[in-house]
Amino acid sequence: MARARSRRTISSIDKEIDGVCKELAAIRGAECFPLLLGEANIRNTLVDRVYDDLRAGKYSGKSLDVVIDSGGGDIDAAYNLALLFRRYGNEKLTFIIPRWAKSAATLLICAGDEILMTPVAELGPLDPQITEMNPLEQRVERFSPLHIESTLQLIREEFANGNSQLAEGLMQRLQFPLTLGSFKKSLDVGREYVEKLLSSRMLKGEGERAKSIGELLTTGYADHSWCITIGEVQELGLEAHEIEEEALDIVWKIHGLNRERDDLIRKQEQAKMREQLKGLPPELLKTMPPGVVGNDPENRDARHSEEA
Repeated sequence: MARARSRRTISSIDKEIDGVCKELAAIRGAECFPLLLGEANIRNTLVDRVYDDLRAGKYSGKSLDVVIDSGGGDIDAAYNLALLFRRYGNEKLTFIIPRWAKSAATLLICAGDEILMTPVAELGPLDPQITEMNPLEQRVERFSPLHIESTLQLIREEFANGNSQLAEGLMQRLQFPLTLGSFKKSLDVGREYVEKLLSSRMLKGEGERAKSIGELLTTGYADHSWCITIGEVQELGLEAHEIEEEALDIVWKIHGLNRERDDLIRKQEQAKMREQLKGLPPELLKTMPPGVVGNDPENRDARHSEEA
């Protein structure tokens, strides 16, 4: 009888990822830190955990490769994390992107000396995504501060065209002016963070260039989910290169293991949810989204259209 394949667990996959990271470290001649967030966001608690891991791992503080997979998160936490990684990659800090480093994760990778990307890796614009309750319609709305200016321009045009009733209706739907101002100010925060990081490391002594890149990353794209691949990253003026072939195989293996880990976590969460829902009436279960009961297809790609 053929021997049954050993059951995969999150722990066993984590150990395999650690082993592959050691292979990458041997080839690259730099210590390797995997920052594979899956469905998790960059937030303050992550900064604590990464700091604990870096201290426990006894990293030398010289050359550090950070293999990153992230859809984004809190921009202030990302900036804090960026400065932390600099302490442990004092001589050379490289961010390696197998597939995604979107939104706040794009800010994070601006902290390094170099960015290495696969041909399908993506960065993303830095305009923060804001979730607010619409007080008029009592529903949650998600938008970018970039939408505020386009809405104001639409109102101006409607007034200019004599459609005052429509313009006034649009104005009534706007948030309180001070709130709108604070939302627009959040774009300045992202831009200044990018400029500070780039001008102090990757583009040291090139303040105007760093400022221009900060402006483009925060206000230069039509949509938050815009796919910024390596060619465009190079056009922006960042120090970015495709991963060399020998290292590419290893980096892509890390990506595959990370996807497997994400899938396993998702299945475990769905199983737990199904167990909790067993006692509910069938008619109530029918009203729930497919994902709640675990019947939805694999949806990892969808999360990258909603990253913070």
